Amino acid sequence: MKPMPSVTAFALKVAAIVGMTCNHIANVFGSELPGGAMVASYSLGGLTFPIMAYLLCEGYRHTSSVRRYAERLAVFAVVSQIPYSLLFGATGNVLITLLIGLGMLWLVDHQRQNLALCALGLLGGLAVSSFCDWGIIGPLMILLFWHFRDRPRGVALAMLVPFLGLGLPALSWAISDPVPLSLGVLGYYTVGFGLATTLMLNYNGQRGRPLKWFFYGYYPGHLLALWALAQALAL
Repeated sequence: MKPMPSVTAFALKVAAIVGMTCNHIANVFGSELPGGAMVASYSLGGLTFPIMAYLLCEGYRHTSSVRRYAERLAVFAVVSQIPYSLLFGATGNVLITLLIGLGMLWLVDHQRQNLALCALGLLGGLAVSSFCDWGIIGPLMILLFWHFRDRPRGVALAMLVPFLGLGLPALSWAISDPVPLSLGVLGYYTVGFGLATTLMLNYNGQRGRPLKWFFYGYYPGHLLALWALAQALAL
């Protein structure tokens, strides 16, 4: 059996936006989709956040300026919030979750000697993230990737916690009520997480094609397009 080809950061980002688009289509148009399409869309959606969290850690590790990195996330988080709220209500979008995670990485890396300040900052970050996409699980997953970053198979170790914590309840739901939605959620935390883990384990540390601004702009752009389509279809 041939080994899987190595994966660049560009390829990881493409996988993340494909999964994100599928997941948002399932969330917005799920009631209109055939059952199989709903399950597949949700399952691919599980690719997205683990890859985003992992690449945030990689970006933090290699950035020449954490401040500028945070500013980019903050600008696009603000831009994205309007279309996100139009689709999903008054919760913070995933770029806010990533921005909180970035701040927590900086705290862990620079304030570890001041345990009180570090703990207060981490608790504050978790409290704010509870009002955002992925809730407190998002920043915790980012911290897990950072903690296991230099260990062999560290990605798999970091993914084990959310896989068990989220996948087991999804399995219980799917067994007790095997409808397309519950099966899709199970696929999200099993198939999607599994594919994401495989891709991240094969990451070669290379950037690949430099389309940074496309990936930043795609997030608010596709949200706005999905909202416009939902309005046109009167959903």
